[in-house]
Amino acid sequence: MSLPTFDETADSLRMVCDEVQKGLYQLGQIQGRKDLQSEKELRIFILATSTVILETLPCLQLEEDAIVDMDSKYSHILNEFMEKSKTV
Repeated sequence: MSLPTFDETADSLRMVCDEVQKGLYQLGQIQGRKDLQSEKELRIFILATSTVILETLPCLQLEEDAIVDMDSKYSHILNEFMEKSKTV
């Protein structure tokens, strides 16, 4: 296990916040334009946003095998749902 620095942790937290803000902004645009025509589009938006946030989580800095393993599994599940959502 490597120990992250204060700056790495702060950067990671800022990236999470940035991605959340982008997601909120995009959701507001969708709502304002009445673009969300189906549950499928919302599902794709949710999965894409979740995937980006997952990639920036501060716990990944720890490089712990258990965390990396769960991150991999969660990413795989999100990708599977994304593929299913695009084809439905």
